[in-house]
Amino acid sequence: MASSTAVPVGFHYETKYVVLSYLGLLSQEKPQEHPSASTQGTQQQLMAQHASEKEALEKIKIEIEEELKHLDEEILEAFTTTGFDCHTSPVFSPANPESSIEDCLAHLGEKVSQELKEHLHKALESLLSKPVTYQEYRERTQETAAHASGWNKVLVPLVLLQQFLMELTRRGQEPLSALVNFGVTYLEDYSADYIIQQGGWGTVFSLESEEEEYPSLIAEDSNDIYILTSDNSGQVSPPESPTVTTSWQSESLPVSLSASQSWHTESLPVSLGPESWVEPAAANPWSFWLLRATAAAAVLSCHFLRFPSPS
Repeated sequence: MASSTAVPVGFHYETKYVVLSYLGLLSQEKPQEHPSASTQGTQQQLMAQHASEKEALEKIKIEIEEELKHLDEEILEAFTTTGFDCHTSPVFSPANPESSIEDCLAHLGEKVSQELKEHLHKALESLLSKPVTYQEYRERTQETAAHASGWNKVLVPLVLLQQFLMELTRRGQEPLSALVNFGVTYLEDYSADYIIQQGGWGTVFSLESEEEEYPSLIAEDSNDIYILTSDNSGQVSPPESPTVTTSWQSESLPVSLSASQSWHTESLPVSLGPESWVEPAAANPWSFWLLRATAAAAVLSCHFLRFPSPS
């Protein structure tokens, strides 16, 4: 089954690798633990089920390894025409050898599994009750993805596909090849634009660290707080109004200083005059912050010179 959306060949290879690698995470799972049974017959039944699940996981592992091998061969054979090199792709060759795209996706997928647990369960039950077709998978995935956004929305088809694969394998079916095509086709048709706009699949490596390290950055002085959000806007929220400056000038200084306005223009640079403070704030908020600090230092110097400590 081919995607109806034209995507860069490198993106296609990376998407197929992502689907295979994510499905391959199943082989790392342990068979489900079942409560201890009271009768010998039930115990034997549970042991047989446990062995069956273990066999199914091993089967998935072998099949995915074969699919990944075929993908490598396909990429290598097409190199002269596509120019795509796995060694230059962060998906195939991460900058940090200890990390992998599937491990990063596993963390995100676990979050999606918890947040959309009921919706995923409903979609899976519907898929298992009908013949295995791409149309059914697409419709159930779209219904579930409607409750997510951003990268979580991208993870929905992968999470659902993984659960679907496990259940079908337990039932003795061998759906891997078909399900891989389902996942690749869906992601290329409905998620490619978003993924490419975000910088490609390689962006996944930085998602977790960005959430943990940069939820917000706060820079403050003694009077104003500037909040730098993580939306990459690069904008700093300015003070609400010029009255903020007036208040710290007049309320925190001795009467002899606040009564006179001459220090605004005589002791400090012209740019700190009352008529021009808004302009530097709008042009360069950080420069304005430094000028404010300089002004405060100058005020304190005047204060100690005018009011020396008693000897």
